Amino acid sequence: MNIKKEGKFFSNHLLKEIRDKFYYVDSDPYEKRIYFENAGGSLTLKSVVKLISEFGALPDSPNRPSLASKALKDLKNKGVEDVKLFLGTNNGKVVADETASRLIFSIVGAIIENVSGTNVVTTFLEHPGNYDACSYYAKKAGKELRSANTNPINGGVNPEEILSKIDDNTCLLSFIASSNITGKNLEARKIIEEARKIKPDLFVFLDAVQYVAHFPINVEELGVDGVVFNQYKVFGKRTMGLGWVSKRVSILPHERMLEKAIDEWDLGGSEPAGFGAWSSVVDYICWLGTHFTDTKDRRSLILIGMENIMLQERALLERALNGSDKIDGLRKINRANIHFIPENENLSTRALLLPITIEGKNINEVVQHYLKNGIVVFERVQNNVMSRRILDNLKCKEIIRVSPLHYNSKEEIDRFLEVTKSII
Repeated sequence: MNIKKEGKFFSNHLLKEIRDKFYYVDSDPYEKRIYFENAGGSLTLKSVVKLISEFGALPDSPNRPSLASKALKDLKNKGVEDVKLFLGTNNGKVVADETASRLIFSIVGAIIENVSGTNVVTTFLEHPGNYDACSYYAKKAGKELRSANTNPINGGVNPEEILSKIDDNTCLLSFIASSNITGKNLEARKIIEEARKIKPDLFVFLDAVQYVAHFPINVEELGVDGVVFNQYKVFGKRTMGLGWVSKRVSILPHERMLEKAIDEWDLGGSEPAGFGAWSSVVDYICWLGTHFTDTKDRRSLILIGMENIMLQERALLERALNGSDKIDGLRKINRANIHFIPENENLSTRALLLPITIEGKNINEVVQHYLKNGIVVFERVQNNVMSRRILDNLKCKEIIRVSPLHYNSKEEIDRFLEVTKSII
């Protein structure tokens, strides 16, 4: 097997250990099921729930003299450092808010309103949290919004299409790292490097919400000025988006307590237990990394853990597409249409997400068929405001989104294939 191309499954023993660390892996209080809707929110680590229960119950503020306050302050400080460690930076400022979209509006708004230039560049592939932030603040600041078209073949955006929109008057380039509808990764490093050849001091924001559960990330190597992700899609808690801004973004005018430092973005105090929850996520990724290396370095363990998550997911994706000796993959199932994944595509260029339809079948009925057979998936359709613009630009009416994660098994993939074949 070509591991880089086809991935590599975890051992059965390790996968069992992994699954034991999560709540509701194969059932929840309401039903027994296989959960393939992780793009809408991943399973939650047991350690995260335990930590939130323990520290979230404390009434203390982190800035008081009590021992509990000190514990909460230490929890937050470690969480902040773990955000930086996960993202691969020692610089800039960690930011947090209730949702990733709220953070995107804050960061994008600060750049568009305060950086000189006459236009903002984004893409039609964006989640509304990013696209609408760019649109809203571009209009507010009297700047032109330039949107790069998608590639309807592979569900991404060609770098050349984005670069054609950039000029010396572009104040911000803001784009998604990986699509939550097509699963395609954009060529972030190439796009940023080439964009800075056009405008060396260009500000760049990256929406990594869909990306970071699948791949390692290094914001210093990418050279971005801001990045945002959401805990609940990376095994953590809901109601806490996390992000980072570069030093030059951190000091731009933004909503803040005016008597605090100019680079302070925390309005009212973020939840310490939320930061602690993120440290629990990073602890888990490091634990996973220890199965593949003897190093004790936490950043190295993060990278190795994420790299092996990536390989497990690539193996699951390859099996779903091409099957095995035991069962046909989607490519061989009659009337199963796979969207945006060309047959010759390198699977390393996409996350574990399958956009499919069943020819001649109503999409809602297909989703219900999966549910009745114990498989949770979700539809993305044109009449939904969260997907209309993207699907319109891709010239696609609708898709069923099938989104496993690394803790899913090849047996669950096989069951999905069996149920798919039964729909035909």
